[in-house]
Amino acid sequence: MQSDKSSLLTRLFAVLLAHPLWPALALVLITGLALWQATQIRVAVNLAGLIGSQTEGAQALDRYEARFTPFRAEEVLLVRAPGLPGGSFASDEALTALDDLVFELQFTEGVEQVISLPGLPAPGRQGAWLSGPELAALPPEARLQTMRAENPLAAQLISEDLTETLIAVAPGAGQGGPDFADRLQEAAAVVPGISVQPVGILEVQRAIASELIYDLSVLVPAAVLFCLGLSALLFRGLRATIVIALPPITGLVWFLGFLGLTDTPIDPLMGSLPVVLIVLAFSDAIHVYHAAIHAVRGASDRPAALARALAQTAPAAALTSLTTVIAFSSLSLPDSPSLNTMAWTGGVGMALSLAAVLLMTPVLMWALRVPEPEGAPPRFFSGIVAPAQRLSRYTRSVPIVAALLLAGVWGLQSQSEVGFRYADYLPRGTEVTEALTAMDEAGLGSDRMLVVIEADPADPLARVRAAATAIYGPSADNFTAGETGAAMLARMASSDGNAHALPVQMPIAARDIRADEALTALTDRLAAADLGPVTQVIGPGQALLTEGPRIVESLRWGLYSTILAITLLVALVHRSWRLSLVALVVNLIPILGVEAWLVILGRELTIMNMIALTVAFGIAVDDTLHFLNRFRLAQGTVAERTDQAVAEAGPPMAATTAILLVGLLVTLFSSLSGLSVFGGLIALAVALALVADLFLLPGLIRRSLK
Repeated sequence: MQSDKSSLLTRLFAVLLAHPLWPALALVLITGLALWQATQIRVAVNLAGLIGSQTEGAQALDRYEARFTPFRAEEVLLVRAPGLPGGSFASDEALTALDDLVFELQFTEGVEQVISLPGLPAPGRQGAWLSGPELAALPPEARLQTMRAENPLAAQLISEDLTETLIAVAPGAGQGGPDFADRLQEAAAVVPGISVQPVGILEVQRAIASELIYDLSVLVPAAVLFCLGLSALLFRGLRATIVIALPPITGLVWFLGFLGLTDTPIDPLMGSLPVVLIVLAFSDAIHVYHAAIHAVRGASDRPAALARALAQTAPAAALTSLTTVIAFSSLSLPDSPSLNTMAWTGGVGMALSLAAVLLMTPVLMWALRVPEPEGAPPRFFSGIVAPAQRLSRYTRSVPIVAALLLAGVWGLQSQSEVGFRYADYLPRGTEVTEALTAMDEAGLGSDRMLVVIEADPADPLARVRAAATAIYGPSADNFTAGETGAAMLARMASSDGNAHALPVQMPIAARDIRADEALTALTDRLAAADLGPVTQVIGPGQALLTEGPRIVESLRWGLYSTILAITLLVALVHRSWRLSLVALVVNLIPILGVEAWLVILGRELTIMNMIALTVAFGIAVDDTLHFLNRFRLAQGTVAERTDQAVAEAGPPMAATTAILLVGLLVTLFSSLSGLSVFGGLIALAVALALVADLFLLPGLIRRSLK
C-alpha cells in the first residue's frame, strides 16, 4: 500500500515536471488574486474576545446589564497639571483649569456624560461638592484631601499626592470611536497647563492595533529577509535560494489573501501566525530541496529523480503540517472566540503554505534548472552527523539519559502554576502602558470593576454599608452613613432596588504583581465580612482575570489531546507502537523543558504560554517525522538505517531549525509581550527538539528495535 501511494505521488510530480506551464500560469493568477485580496486585511482588537459568551464572567456582565445599566465604552482620561504651580491640583489655578477642562469636555460633540472630581455631588444636597459652600473656606489642598478622606469615590478619582486625576467620558449612542477620542483631545488642548492621556480599555486596544500593524509591516518582512539570507548562506546560489524562498512567501500571500477574502480580522493572538507560517514553510522547502539534491546527483534521468525525491518528501512534509494543524485545532476547545478563530485560521494557513511548497517547488525547479546533477548538499551542518552517529551506538546509556531528562523536566513542570497577567497584553513602551503603570503606582488603579451586593430584605442598606467598609476602608462610614449616605447609595441601586453596585479601581496593570492578587485580596475582605455569598465582583477586567486561568486549563487539556493525537498518528503512519512511544519521549522532553524553564523563571502558565507550548509540540515533532521518514526509506539493518537517516536527515534538520530560530526570534522585537513570548518559547522548544532528535532519537530507535 505504501509503495502504491509513493508510485502515485511520483507519477503526479512527474506530470507536473513534464507539463509545468499551465500550472505555473495558474499559480501566478492565484497569487495575483491573493495579493489583491490581501489589501483588504484589517486589524481588530477586542480583548473581550478572549472570553466566550457562555463563560461565567460574561454571563455575570449580562446579568448586571439586565438589572442596572449597560456597560459603556467610556474614554478614560488621566489628567495631570505639569504647567501649573507645583505640578499638582492643590492650587486655585489648577482647580480652575480642571473645571475648564470638564466644561470643554461636556460640550464636546458626542459626549453624553462626564464623570469627574468636580462633578461629584455634595453630601445631602444637589450640586457639586468641590465648588460648593461646604468646602469654600478651605484652601485647595485641604478641600481635595477632605474629599478623599470622606468620599471613597473621590479617592478613586485623584491620587494621594494630588498630581493625577481621572475623568471618564461616556459617548452617546453611536458616537464612540477614534474620531470621538480625537475630539476629546482637541477639547483638552485648549486648556493651558493641563496634560491629558487616554488610558481606558479603548485606548489600550488602539495601542495594540497600532503595534499589530507595525509588526505586520516590519517584523514579518524582517522574518522573511532573515530566512532568505540564511537560505542563501546555506545553499550558496541565487537560483536555489529562489526555489526555497518563493513558495513560503507565496504561501503567506495566499493566507493573507484568504483573510482579506473572508474579512477575517487579525487580532493580538493571530498576530503571531504570519511569522509561524513563513518559518514552517521555509522548513518544508529546505527538506524538499535537500532531498532533491541527493536524488539528482549522478542521475541519468533528472526529471524522474526529482519526481521520486518529491514523492518521498511530500508525505513527511504533509505529516508535519498535519501535526501543526492538530495543535492549532486544539485551540478550539476553550470557550474563547479569539482562540477559536486562531484554531481554524492556523489550520487553513498551514494547508495553504504546504500547497504552495509542493505545487510551486517542481515548477521552479523546472524553470530554473536546479538542483543540478553535479550539485552537492550544503556542508554547513554536516559536522553534526558523525557525533550523532557515534552517540547512537550507546544503546544502553542513551535511554538512561533520556529517562533522567524526562523525569527531571517532568518534576520541574509539575510545580507550575496557572495565572493571568493583564500586563502581558499591554504593548511595551507605549504611552498608555506607561500611564497605566503610573496610575497603579499612584494608587488610582488601572481598571474599574463593580462589586454587586444583594440587599437584605430586612435591612436593604446593611449589607451595602458593610461591603463599602470592606472595599474602601473606614472612610466609607462617612460616605454611607445617615440619610445623606442613603441618598448617595440610591444612585447605585439596581432597577428593582434589590442590589447595589459599588465601583472600585483595581491595580491590574502592575507588572511586578500577578493581576489577580488585588482581586483575590478584595474577595477575601468581602468574605471576612461574611459577605461572600451575597456579593460578586464583575467587570470586563474581572472576567479576564477569572476566566483566564480556566482558559489555560482548557488549553492544557488541548495540549494533552494534541500529544495523544500525534502519538497515535505516528503509530498509524509507521505501523509501530515502539517508534511512536520513542517519538513521544523525544518530543515530551523539549515541551516539558520549556515549561520547566518557566517554573525556574517564576512565571505562571498563562494563555499565551499555553498556546506557545501547544503549537510548539506540533512544530517540534517535525524533525522527528522527517527523521522517521528517512529511516523508513533506508535499507539494511536497524543500525545501518539509523546511520543513514542521521546522514540524510540530520543536516536539513539543523538547517530548518536555524531557519525557525532566526524567524521566530524576530518576534522578540515586538512590543506586544504576548507575541514576543509566543515566538521565544517556540524557538526554545524547537532548539531543544533538535538536540533531542539528533542525540537521543537515533539511540532510542536502535535500542527499541534491537
